[in-house]
Amino acid sequence: MTGVAPPVDRDAVGAADRLRAGVTVQIAAAVAGASAAPGRIHVTWTAALDAAACPAAYRAQGAEGWGFPGWTPGTGAAAVGRAALAAHLDGLDAGRGPLGGTPPVPAPLELVRSWLRAPAGDGVGGWVAELRAGGDAGTLAALAAGATRWLAGFLRVFGWPLPPDLALVADRPRWRPPGVDDVTVAGGDDGRLGRVAGAGRFTLVVHRAAGREDEAVLDRATFEAAAGALVRGIAAEAVLVTAGDTGEGLRVPVDDELLAAGGRMVVAVVEQRVIAVDRGFDPADATPSPRCAWCPCRDECPPGQAWVAGPGRWRGGLPVL
Repeated sequence: MTGVAPPVDRDAVGAADRLRAGVTVQIAAAVAGASAAPGRIHVTWTAALDAAACPAAYRAQGAEGWGFPGWTPGTGAAAVGRAALAAHLDGLDAGRGPLGGTPPVPAPLELVRSWLRAPAGDGVGGWVAELRAGGDAGTLAALAAGATRWLAGFLRVFGWPLPPDLALVADRPRWRPPGVDDVTVAGGDDGRLGRVAGAGRFTLVVHRAAGREDEAVLDRATFEAAAGALVRGIAAEAVLVTAGDTGEGLRVPVDDELLAAGGRMVVAVVEQRVIAVDRGFDPADATPSPRCAWCPCRDECPPGQAWVAGPGRWRGGLPVL
């Protein structure tokens, strides 16, 4: 007898509960062991990837670099593209008549321009409102270009109309470990496929405008799987990481091993913050990589200088001049 095997029952809530309990214990222990209060620690995917890539460089960022870096055309592009698409979808829902029908494919640039004329919300919307009030046409143009690229790639990957079970992430909820008031964790997913329910039969969506950092895709998916479980209290079935320039997508299944690895990435950020209280930047902990070419600590980092002078001089068999 042949056929499709029934889906395996998943303890998605239990997996998230176990992850929360384990991460809470480790974070509390790290903070308790600090020689002085490390201050507020906001764990995001950028912090997690930075801390994993080179602990020394991450610690050297200081208090200004450990939190949200602030809105720029680069950091705001996805937020604006997502907000513009969400506003468009809300408008379609409000204007859909009883006959329904498929709406025309939206023009990404026009959607972004329309949203930028009347930004909504406090986050990126508040920043855009400040730009408009200050007449900063250059930054607005750069932001519009980045947001349009993000949105065009998103529509390329998911098509039009969008999948009926795709929901965009509007507000990013945060998780605070019980008893550790100064630590928060937030995910960076752009949407989800499927409804968030106890069985965890949904997929977190992370869309990137370009796939230039393909070596970090699995790390990104690992962090988002754990952050999503911490924030929602339910472990997703998978994380889908897409790239707008190529239209490709990588689906990473979520299991206990992946959640544990993501939990370690979260804890590592807190641990590096605690270490930074005493030591700050220490080249002995440097992890040389292509990042050394533009790292602000390179001048005081012998391992980084050696990497740039050695393998860092070569790209595709040719020296970098």
